[in-house]
Amino acid sequence: MASRGIKKRRRNQASSARGNVATATPAPVSPGVQVARARPAASGWIISPFWDSVLFIGAPAVSIAILFPLSLFWESGEYAVFLLAFLTFGHHFPGFVRAYGDRELFWRYKWRFLLAPPLFFAAAYWFEDRGLHGILMLGFTWDIWHVLMQHYGFMRIYDAKQQEIGTLTARLDWLFSISGYLALIIASPHYRNNLLYLAYQSGIPVLPMGLFTFLQNLIYLVALVSAVAYVGYTVYLWRQGRHNIRKLAALAFFMSATYYLYIYNHDFVVGFAVWSGFHCLQYYGIVWAFNRSRVERGGEVTRFVRFLFRPKVGLAILYSSLIFAYGGLDYLKNFLDGGTVRTLLGSFIGASTILHYYFDGFIWKVREKDTREPLNIDITAGEPGLVKSSAQTLRTWARRLLPSYKKGLYQAGYVMAFLVLVGSLETRRPNDDLTMHRALATVAAGAEEAHLRLGESLSVRGQTTEALGAYRQAVELNPEYAKAHVMLGVTLASLGRIDEAVEAYRQALEFQPGNAVGHFNLAAVLEGQGHAEEALHHYQQATQGADSRAEQLAREAILRLQTQR
Repeated sequence: MASRGIKKRRRNQASSARGNVATATPAPVSPGVQVARARPAASGWIISPFWDSVLFIGAPAVSIAILFPLSLFWESGEYAVFLLAFLTFGHHFPGFVRAYGDRELFWRYKWRFLLAPPLFFAAAYWFEDRGLHGILMLGFTWDIWHVLMQHYGFMRIYDAKQQEIGTLTARLDWLFSISGYLALIIASPHYRNNLLYLAYQSGIPVLPMGLFTFLQNLIYLVALVSAVAYVGYTVYLWRQGRHNIRKLAALAFFMSATYYLYIYNHDFVVGFAVWSGFHCLQYYGIVWAFNRSRVERGGEVTRFVRFLFRPKVGLAILYSSLIFAYGGLDYLKNFLDGGTVRTLLGSFIGASTILHYYFDGFIWKVREKDTREPLNIDITAGEPGLVKSSAQTLRTWARRLLPSYKKGLYQAGYVMAFLVLVGSLETRRPNDDLTMHRALATVAAGAEEAHLRLGESLSVRGQTTEALGAYRQAVELNPEYAKAHVMLGVTLASLGRIDEAVEAYRQALEFQPGNAVGHFNLAAVLEGQGHAEEALHHYQQATQGADSRAEQLAREAILRLQTQR
């Protein structure tokens, strides 16, 4: 009976909610919003001026101020692994609470929620078991669209609260957000390098330099034109008294933080982790605010949701703890060397990532009454003029051609088709690693990692002189890049340039004192030069590092030197 009543209510809502503000995933909120009571739509705020400023509009600045200083206590890689596990992977949990904790939503998309998890887990297991990169590639690229739609969703929410629901306004918001963000990604040599490297690992053919240059210039041109149009239109609205300072502030913080963390900041690994942090902060917050409102309004939610989303400090702490505990599953993976358990855990992590993006593509549609109502968006005033984009027009035609129960099937079909494509490419026609790395060192010439990987590919093939040049280029781009210094030392030593090799190893250890490989290689060279005592010291330091192979070899060397005494 309960499910029948929910379905009836759903049909009634579907007949009344005919337009849409956006298909975006609204951005999320953060723990600690225990006082987050919904404000009237007329206020223009999702929660309140303070909480909106901290959790939504100013989240990028808050994350930079809090998370960036923490990177001083970790090496970049360890910091990013920690943050991306406990925050980025952890933020899947609130989305699943929204999907499975809202009875009305669950019955509306029941088959998607039931069938998608085992389907995506099976696909993730297939890729994980074979060491393929398709799931990672899908997640990395989908993440770009996902965060854009979250940001765009906030812009539309703030406009809807101010009754600014014109089609032109929505489309310019969409165009400028997308083109501007893509232009910043292209302008970041590190992001460009990581994205293309993963694509090429997945078997996607290497782009000719001419084609890449054309696409890059096209994105820059579209971003420039859309920026000019957006500024002009904003001035026009401002003169009419229709400006929305909240939306513009959110846009300014988003673009400024992206530039600072992706381009201006010298450590891209840390910048990317911090950037993901503010996306997650927003997500924690919107889920908390949304569910608080659902509970207050007597919505059809599970007992767990009704219990958790109450205005109590202890429950806000519990909410945060559950997020971090879920994120701990991703962190646990780093302590597993291999085997069935690691394969299963890796498959779970991959499936969770894809499910998060997939679910958020339809559970946060602002055009739905059940989404607008808890966010205090005026339904009756907004309904007639809600924007309808060209993409939504295509979907409308698709719905006319496909029965309603198949709506989720063709969406999941896009995902599976992509996975089949990249899986087939990587297994049947993998890219040659040297060709791939040469292309990346050209396309992403400002990324030191591209030159390091090129040097490694050249070294394996015995092209030592060219490899030396690649390593020198990596060091020149980032003088504090310890791994590049170590590889430079290895190459110099192989050419008989021992003194230069020693200097390269010492520089590596200056920037990364715990580099086990650097300590071992330096010790080996020093031992060869007859400096047994100093060599013994560096062998002992190598046993304290994180590289198990270097540690084992160092222990054997220590035993040998002690025996010789």
